[in-house]
Amino acid sequence: MQPRVLIICERAAERDTIRVLVGTMGCQWVLASAIDEALALLGRERTSAALLELPGAVSDPAKLDQGIRELLVRFPGRVIVLTDEKPTPMTSELISRYSIPAVKRDRLAVDLWPRLESMVYPQLVSRRITRVARLVLDTFLQPLPAGIRSPQTEDTRQLVYEAPALTADISFERSPNFPSITLMGQVLRTKDPQIPLNGVTVVLKSRKGPLNVKMTNEAGEFSFEFQGERTVSLEIEVSPNDWVLLITPPLDWATKDEGQAAGESEISDSSTTSGAKFPGKKVKPA
Repeated sequence: MQPRVLIICERAAERDTIRVLVGTMGCQWVLASAIDEALALLGRERTSAALLELPGAVSDPAKLDQGIRELLVRFPGRVIVLTDEKPTPMTSELISRYSIPAVKRDRLAVDLWPRLESMVYPQLVSRRITRVARLVLDTFLQPLPAGIRSPQTEDTRQLVYEAPALTADISFERSPNFPSITLMGQVLRTKDPQIPLNGVTVVLKSRKGPLNVKMTNEAGEFSFEFQGERTVSLEIEVSPNDWVLLITPPLDWATKDEGQAAGESEISDSSTTSGAKFPGKKVKPA
């Protein structure tokens, strides 16, 4: 049985982001907009951990304090608080008083995964299935097939992967202003390449863990921007608990002049758009 995570968050957009992250871990979720609603749901739903957004303005501090204590009783050592970059004094005091682990909103994609996984991992009975896609084209190592045009520059590298469920065409582009690297891609169905895989989850990962999460748009496209990473990979969810892993070559070619770059990667939250420009015409599977 998959573990369930209780997400208590007033902001709908933020709830959706957390829901996607929780889903990438192979977990189900239960949504609530306030602690009162969450506590009522606990009588009907079995959950493994709780993620709590503390509101900036609190009308009844005593009621909030009581609700947090009830959550901690239900989930000992399995509650995470979401905070702003600069938490309010009340939020900081609650976190300190109850020793609750906290994740800042602007670090959600990076910090939530390892904290939450450590809480629910012992309860995972069935883990997701991950299949490794086969690299069939690397423009740095082999020429493009006849009729396929792509700029052969040292700043862009195009890769094509194939798996039973999908074909993925991705490109890395080195920014003129180091050390930023842009990753753009498109995911198509292997059996019917005319139909893109839209609305699927794509996770960008480094050796340390997830860097960012995006959903493909209506054309099956996605994009990321990052820096300070010499090795990354992509995981794509083709169906619940069924993932495809894209292992990319080292990025030494793109980071060779990055000696003065900061060691910690910085992730852009720019949204994926259907107008993303790719290196050339998409390669269709044979």
